[in-house]
Amino acid sequence: MDTGQYLNRNALKLMAIGFIVAVAGMAMAGFGYAQAEKPQFCGSCHSMEQAYATWQASNHKQIECTECHLPNNNLAVKLAAKTQTGINDVYHEVLRDYPATIKVTAQGKKIIADNCLRCHQSTVETTGMGAGGQDCTKCHRSLVHGTNKSKGGIKVE
Repeated sequence: MDTGQYLNRNALKLMAIGFIVAVAGMAMAGFGYAQAEKPQFCGSCHSMEQAYATWQASNHKQIECTECHLPNNNLAVKLAAKTQTGINDVYHEVLRDYPATIKVTAQGKKIIADNCLRCHQSTVETTGMGAGGQDCTKCHRSLVHGTNKSKGGIKVE
């Protein structure tokens, strides 16, 4: 039997198998995405242990890491940033070369400030911060992760 005849006779079976595989793949991707949103996932990396511990002791411990550290206004933008950040984190974890003090980039500070204002807009709307564009961490740097004089990063054993 040639390929054309096989496909004609088994088209419904093949479509059903394809559908099942696609649904299973989407379910696994959704599960993986949900797990990667959890602070426990972030804290599982050696370089993030101190950041995770300070977050657990903060007043923001009910808020997931991604609520502050990733853009939350657009799912596609969030996924792109999550992918870029994840690749960077895995790269440094594998090479074990995270710096002793992890610093937030200028882009990261903007994302954090936007997320601060997203949650706290009603608190700051009548102040100079209400217009946006400011660096919330300039004054509130130690709010969630302490003074960050931590032993973060990765130590070479």
